[in-house]
Amino acid sequence: MTKSITFEYGKTQVLTSPRMRKRPVLAKFIYSVFGYTSIGNWARAKIFVNRLQLLPIEKFNKIMDLGAGLGEFTFMMAEALPKSKITALEILPERVSYLKEVLDKESYKNVQVFEDKIEKLNESATFDFIFSVDVFEHILKEEMPFDECYKKLKKGGYLMVKMPNITQTTICPDSWFKEHNDWLEEEHIGQVYNLDDLVNRFKNAGFTIFHASYSDGWISRLGWELSYFSAKGGAILQLMFLPLCKFIYWIERITYKSKTKGNSIQVIGQK
Repeated sequence: MTKSITFEYGKTQVLTSPRMRKRPVLAKFIYSVFGYTSIGNWARAKIFVNRLQLLPIEKFNKIMDLGAGLGEFTFMMAEALPKSKITALEILPERVSYLKEVLDKESYKNVQVFEDKIEKLNESATFDFIFSVDVFEHILKEEMPFDECYKKLKKGGYLMVKMPNITQTTICPDSWFKEHNDWLEEEHIGQVYNLDDLVNRFKNAGFTIFHASYSDGWISRLGWELSYFSAKGGAILQLMFLPLCKFIYWIERITYKSKTKGNSIQVIGQK
């Protein structure tokens, strides 16, 4: 990847966060001081950008954000790669409305929103790069669109999938996270793979494996747990601990070397 490309994650948070939208002036000030305020989203963005450095991203003309959500990755890519066309694919109507609202307010001329599943795209639509960051765990195993992604990629194109490992390392007792775990049980219906399993799923769809790795060890988990508990004390306490949580994650970024375990897994396949 060309070193001159700069990725800034989360600039649109002030437009899409329900809490920030209520106080836009304060929200802009908070963002200017603290940056992106969700440590989990911020951390996964760091991993995503790190893996982008493995790819010839500056050569990609058409890119798809599969499961765009509120569009943080879509708009980051659109700003960093103004000559590329970015498709934000999202099936939840509420999130689609947020995406379109950002497009109305900001000048992202190279972004289009598609509100449906990937198989509903025009047959002639093909991409150089499709990525999906922490989305596949919300999809039933048998419905994960690996085959559809393969069909929608140009020859030589890439698919990147990042998702939680089926095996998770925690620091505090698991019982302390009951509310979160109840949410995971309901939402993470596709959190069924370790790294080898995900690699095999790529291969079964026809991909050649370009990259496969673990991320998110116990140090980043410490940062997440600290953020989780500070959020229980309210927004002010969460903001007070945010710089420390980001610093903890930075420590992991420069020390994490494990090739055999981690709370997250990511695979890049090439068609």
